[in-house]
Amino acid sequence: MEKILTISVATYNLENLIEDNLRSFEKLKNLDDIEVLVIDDGSKDNTANIVQKYCNKYPNSIKLIKQKNSGPGSTVNTGIKNATGIFFKMVDGDDWINSEGLDKLINLLKDNLDIDAFITNDLVFSENDKKIIKKYKFPYEKNKILNELNCEKPLIGMHSISFKTSILKENNVKIDNGFYTDVEYLIYPLPYVKKVMYFDIDIYIYRIGRNEQSVSYTSLIKNKSMHELVLNNIINFYEKNKTQLSKDKLDFISIRICNMILSQLNIILLSESKLKMRQEIIKFISILKKQSLDIYTKCKKIKRIKILIATNYFASIPYAILLNRKVKK
Repeated sequence: MEKILTISVATYNLENLIEDNLRSFEKLKNLDDIEVLVIDDGSKDNTANIVQKYCNKYPNSIKLIKQKNSGPGSTVNTGIKNATGIFFKMVDGDDWINSEGLDKLINLLKDNLDIDAFITNDLVFSENDKKIIKKYKFPYEKNKILNELNCEKPLIGMHSISFKTSILKENNVKIDNGFYTDVEYLIYPLPYVKKVMYFDIDIYIYRIGRNEQSVSYTSLIKNKSMHELVLNNIINFYEKNKTQLSKDKLDFISIRICNMILSQLNIILLSESKLKMRQEIIKFISILKKQSLDIYTKCKKIKRIKILIATNYFASIPYAILLNRKVKK
């Protein structure tokens, strides 16, 4: 029987959390309609043994794929390579899915196999509060083919969107091996996507509050060069494809780029000394202007960047002080 959906689960040293993820699939009524590929990126703890127990219990639906430690992006590539489902979705190993919602989604997908991508809602779970603290849903007409993708608030992310597997495979969509590759996964398939549908269903449960997460300030500073690499990749992708993409897709991509640019500025403000900080920001903005005048022009309208430029980047020092105070709190 052909699987409706492949869910690729990226995991690394998550022996204390991976069962939360796997139990959410175990509860599914439609488990036989999906395949869960757990990509173990060279874990050194007991993660693989825990996953294997679920593989033995559900051999038709849950599979373990081991690889040498190569970075989060490589797990996406491995998942795409091994996927057999009609659609493809990414889930991080420290997150999980809403079982009831996924059962509803699978039934809807069976009636909409001709779409290229679909969007669903996310829930945010606080590790500190031990409860759901936020829900992200999108201002689209549900269960209809969308006329445009552009959405500024909330931003559509990797956890919200899934693609037809054939689009990823046939167009050789590949992601860099480090952190922050979720934006590449989100953007690289877009030139080949025509039919997108929004299902107003809560699917992804995103855990926050772990220091190891790539979005934590500690991780951002540590992986500054990787964040900049991915940002450069996306800008180059925009420039290469801008004459072929529709306006709404260009807007969608440029909004994500501007969001990453603000994050990169925050990293510089956090990690550089005050003497080097201004020089680093001037250099960063100068390179951006040469890379893409379109993106630079769009960024200039963002309040924080507008103030930085207007003050000849001297505003970077009070910004850094404020940001560091917030981090300490």
